[in-house]
Amino acid sequence: MWGNLGGKRWIMLRAARGQQQAQTAKRLWNLLVFSVDGLRLAARTEDVGGVSPWTESIPVPSRTPFVQAMMKRGDQVMAVYDLAARLNRRLQGQSFLCLVARQFDGPMAIRIDAELPTLETVDATAIRTDSSGQLETLGSVTIQGEDVTIVALQRLGRLSQHVALH
Repeated sequence: MWGNLGGKRWIMLRAARGQQQAQTAKRLWNLLVFSVDGLRLAARTEDVGGVSPWTESIPVPSRTPFVQAMMKRGDQVMAVYDLAARLNRRLQGQSFLCLVARQFDGPMAIRIDAELPTLETVDATAIRTDSSGQLETLGSVTIQGEDVTIVALQRLGRLSQHVALH
């Protein structure tokens, strides 16, 4: 009888331990930290489709603010979101990187500084709400002593598109 009871306890402890690990995982956010004209920003890694060298984009007429170009990568055509213009910054230099944002409608290209992005893991409790309203964000967090805004890549352009239509 003790063996059965012990077995049940072990199963219960194991389930509790699994739940605890899941809760711990939810509290940790994996972020990709990148920069736009020297301003450090971050995005959740699950919202990033990749980072690659920037290739030329093709200007297109658009009524969507901050989307004035398209980019072709292989068989894929992506809208280009001008995050630098949105932040009132101007990218300088000869080479840039392309951050691909995963969006519900398909990927979107964002030109970022050539400085290689880094990966950071932060505790979700360290993320502060950001009420500036300058950009669609998930909040901000201190990384290596610097406040870094977490950009909500999936929402970029959506609020602007909604406002432009009304």
